[in-house]
Amino acid sequence: MVRDDLGSLYSEREWQDFCASLFQKIPPGQLCKQTSTKDIFTLPFPQQEPGVTCLVKKYKSRGFAGILKNAICGSRALHEFRIACAINGRGIPAAAPLLAAERVQGGFVRESLLALPFLSAACELKDFFLDPQNACRRACTAAERRSIISSFGKLTAAIFQSGVYQNDYSLNNFLIRKEGCGHRIYFIDCERAAIIAHIPDQKKTELLAKLNRAGHEVSVRDRLRFLRGYLEIDNRAHDLLPPYARELQTATLAMLQRDLRRGRLTSIYTSGVYEKFRMPAFRGMYKSGYRLEEILNRLAPLACEERPTALTMNCGADERNLIVVRMARGNAERTWAAINALKLSGLPLEMPHIYAEGDTSGFLILKIPASGVFPEPEAISRQAGPGTMKVIETCFPEELATIVSLYRKLGQQRKA
Repeated sequence: MVRDDLGSLYSEREWQDFCASLFQKIPPGQLCKQTSTKDIFTLPFPQQEPGVTCLVKKYKSRGFAGILKNAICGSRALHEFRIACAINGRGIPAAAPLLAAERVQGGFVRESLLALPFLSAACELKDFFLDPQNACRRACTAAERRSIISSFGKLTAAIFQSGVYQNDYSLNNFLIRKEGCGHRIYFIDCERAAIIAHIPDQKKTELLAKLNRAGHEVSVRDRLRFLRGYLEIDNRAHDLLPPYARELQTATLAMLQRDLRRGRLTSIYTSGVYEKFRMPAFRGMYKSGYRLEEILNRLAPLACEERPTALTMNCGADERNLIVVRMARGNAERTWAAINALKLSGLPLEMPHIYAEGDTSGFLILKIPASGVFPEPEAISRQAGPGTMKVIETCFPEELATIVSLYRKLGQQRKA
């Protein structure tokens, strides 16, 4: 399936040969990401003008269940192609797909792929909001940043009004780049999106609560600026802003509490940055750049170590100074989940670089601060502010006690 304005540029045979080259075992372009079910890579797209680059997502059907799902629901690539075209047709900025293709064997789809224009000089909206050193953010004036936040609120309202439903609505779903004298935000995660006739107000609030799961890097003032833009397009009076902001905060806190009960271990802070693993001895997550083999080898001798242990490991080309905290069975995972939830609630914590949970014990591995000393819990509380701490003490008392205990232990260890 080729975009209408491209289909006539080349013969059907030439398009088939081009797609066949993309289904090679080793992607022909520059690999961006690879998982057990998906390869993402870039390569020149000669079917357009010279110098244009496209982004290719290649999906692999995983086992009989994946093949059967494709037979019933259609391939992921064709779904994303159709949804992206529909989103563009509704006036929502998105990368208009170039083509989608399927590799069929024995009457069943084994692989599918989607080619999209590569949005050069764009960055994830997540990085724009959460990373103070992000190049796109640093290049913006304060007025431009305020305009971007308001525009994002208006875009979100337009997305909901258009019937575009993305169940995991978050900053990960968007790119931003400078175009002309302004900035443009693109909706990019069409893979898990759907078009529905109407999104009820209750569901909209739920989606906004998911988006609102971001930590102290996003100020209250910026959240209100986003909501003001959202309510403007949603045809709701600005005098609704204070009560609706309170309603949204209540919904967000309830969602974070539910996430904890369900054992959620991922968030906007782990997406695209951490890798999951499950091995005979351990399961857990580690920051991209570390080698799983080295992690497991370094943890094995520490199985009986009672006190936190300092060590160094390479993360990519960088050497990291780390501290390993051994915990009773189940506690490493629970502590990781607590840090995740409290960080999303506004407590300025650093995510551990690694957690590993085994049959008899677990480990939490944190990067040692440049000062060599972990902050005291009181210093973290002061940085969060009294309002945030009141909310956390009310909604997450057990998790807060867990984190206070951990940082007391880390502080005592570094002093020793």
